[in-house]
Amino acid sequence: MTIKAQVSAKMTSKNQITIPKSVRQILGLKENHWVIFEFTPEGEIKVRGEKAAPSFEDFWKQELAIIEEMGKFDTGEMFFEKDLGEENIEW
Repeated sequence: MTIKAQVSAKMTSKNQITIPKSVRQILGLKENHWVIFEFTPEGEIKVRGEKAAPSFEDFWKQELAIIEEMGKFDTGEMFFEKDLGEENIEW
């Protein structure tokens, strides 16, 4: 059986929260570390800590991989939905 724990934090008027100490310890967060929020298709949010933001090169490698996976937009092909018919305009 899995036991779930819950910790809460209150948002300030400036939309900021203080990450509770127990969460910082579990994630290994220190000053200048990053908190990464990952949104899953199931509607869950996963939180993890990282020591540094991704480098410029790593960021663009990841973005280009996503573009390759989703397909290219410069193929010259255009897709239109099924034609719904003609529009008759009387002059």
